[in-house]
Amino acid sequence: MGNIMFLTHRISMGFGVSVVVHELSTVLASIGHNICICTLQADYEIPGVQIYVSDPDHNQIRDIAMSMNIDVIVAHTSPFFEVLPALMGQFSCWAWEHGDPSPDFFEQDAEERRRIIVNKQLNVYPHISGVIVSSRFLMYDIGWLASQVIHLACDHTGDLGKKTFMDINFSTETPLKIGTLMRLGEGEALYKGGTYFLELCEELKKNHINAEYFILGRGTRADAKMYKEKGFQIIRNASDEERSQYLRNLDVFISPSQWEGFNLPVTEAMKSGTLSMVFDVGAHPEVCPFLFSNIHEMVSLIARYAMDRKILLEHSVACYNFVNKKFEWEKTVLRFLELMNKHGMFLYTKAYIPPFVEKGIIVTANKRKSYIRKGLESIKKDGFAKTWIKTRNIIFR
Repeated sequence: MGNIMFLTHRISMGFGVSVVVHELSTVLASIGHNICICTLQADYEIPGVQIYVSDPDHNQIRDIAMSMNIDVIVAHTSPFFEVLPALMGQFSCWAWEHGDPSPDFFEQDAEERRRIIVNKQLNVYPHISGVIVSSRFLMYDIGWLASQVIHLACDHTGDLGKKTFMDINFSTETPLKIGTLMRLGEGEALYKGGTYFLELCEELKKNHINAEYFILGRGTRADAKMYKEKGFQIIRNASDEERSQYLRNLDVFISPSQWEGFNLPVTEAMKSGTLSMVFDVGAHPEVCPFLFSNIHEMVSLIARYAMDRKILLEHSVACYNFVNKKFEWEKTVLRFLELMNKHGMFLYTKAYIPPFVEKGIIVTANKRKSYIRKGLESIKKDGFAKTWIKTRNIIFR
């Protein structure tokens, strides 16, 4: 059993990194690891996980880590990346990078963002155990080619299955349901491309495409007023279940972002069975098969869907098939644990052998029990370290 600490800016609804830390913590805790989180802000609790509200101070974090007998510390955001070098030696310290959009997207604090990026390259990455990135794109974007790629996942949304003829209205008289996700109250950052979604919808209207337009986001009635006046149907402050159903009910999900280190929402939409469109930027080629260079390309294909719903169904199924079984949190955790073991952090105990994967599929519970029994017998004979080397070859072959 391993003792792992995650560091992140916040644990709050509606933030991608919060989802990542939540899911990693939940899966790791469920298989017997002790997990704690240090964060500047925590708006909710995670069952089985200890959460500490802490300043990004290495002494304060060290005290918490020592009290929890922590083996591995993994930071997911600044300002916690910057404390890792001071914690090295006593702990194995890792940066899990989800990336920083180009400072050029930000007018007010562009120079500060450049400073943070350069500081990590010079004073953080070279002085810790290693760097994990959530896409291949990020290896190059952060300028650290020694990074280890571990993709994120989307099965926390649940599996509603691929869409069928029953889920698509084949009457061309029925409007297409086109939607996106955005934060209503804060104003979309330039890189998130909220204005591109508005422009796309205007182009569809000009081309007389039969469609309805939806936005799901967090905000007040006042925040939503402008969008309602433009003809959008607004869903505010939805629960996780409502969000999943919203994604399922759309015909086309648009993620207009101009930069992404992974893009959880688009993978969530595809896992919900819905056709998803993105611009050919950032990590999008790794996570979505429908890539576009500009709004006009999107408009052209949506116009075809409006007239031929069979193609819409085929492409929706293609999106679901693309992400299904590919991005699962259990696989993300297995890859993380494999990386830790390669670096000498044996995070399994004699009482636990991890779930086995055969040809990419998690095996049944009965077969898993058989593996565990054989594993324990091997431990008695060969010792744990040698047993792990043998079983690792089965898991990750």
